Amino acid sequence: MYRFIPFLLLATSACAELDPPTLIKRDRVLGAKVTVDVEPTRAWPLPGESVTVTWVTASPGAAPTFSWILAACPAATSTGLPACAGPLVATSQAAGPVPFLSVPIPADVAAEAMVVTGAICASGTPVLGDSTTMASCDDGSRADVVSQHIFIARDGEENHHPDLAGAPFTLAGADWGGSAAPGCDDALPVVQAGSERTLIGVTFGGSDREAFAVDHDPAPRREELQLASFATAGEVIQQHTYVDADDARESTPVALEWEPPAADEVPAGGLPVTFYFVVRDLRGGVDATTRALCVR
Repeated sequence: MYRFIPFLLLATSACAELDPPTLIKRDRVLGAKVTVDVEPTRAWPLPGESVTVTWVTASPGAAPTFSWILAACPAATSTGLPACAGPLVATSQAAGPVPFLSVPIPADVAAEAMVVTGAICASGTPVLGDSTTMASCDDGSRADVVSQHIFIARDGEENHHPDLAGAPFTLAGADWGGSAAPGCDDALPVVQAGSERTLIGVTFGGSDREAFAVDHDPAPRREELQLASFATAGEVIQQHTYVDADDARESTPVALEWEPPAADEVPAGGLPVTFYFVVRDLRGGVDATTRALCVR
């Protein structure tokens, strides 16, 4: 079965954001990853297994302590807005560096999917409104209202996560490795403030795109990949880049452009910039990673 809309981030504000959506100016939720506890590379659990839903977050500075209220139930539908078709099977009201929820999948679950809903705050504690699309933080800050479907594997179906953390990245054609402690030191590549757009590349392997059958179509097709990119400064020109379903290559490079900040936006000691990348196979498989550089 072809399953779509694995993640929803529901807006809680009617005001349009003036900053580009790719610019990380506040602590934000970017998505969620469902991992089967006995086999973390799998995105779809079998009935009777348990999963952990981990929320992917981004911060313009030091990561905060998040607080959250989350709950899971059998889903009334596997697409669209969340709705329960049965009682709650897991809840969590907690705080920590990474929002998550452990969800046991009932052995007798009849629904095609479970759904997790709730709210996450980077400051204060979530306060839920009268509907699943409304929440706030008790200190007046903005809450991220979230929803995540957990698709149930049946009839031999399965889905694994693409591997973004292990994918090779390039920056202006040079290898671009990860950094454990981003900062303007000798370990990071340097980009000149106000310079021309810089090309960022990532290559996905063939194993990142599984073959699957679409309803009423016996011919298998390969997954499409969607790469979302964000940065704490400058401007990512393409928020989404894709590997198309009909791309038959076993190794597929994609590229996007990033425009560095102007010189008057960069302090004398340099400006560290963190990039957040999230890839989705549009069937519930997700992976995320970061990169960093220094603008001088």
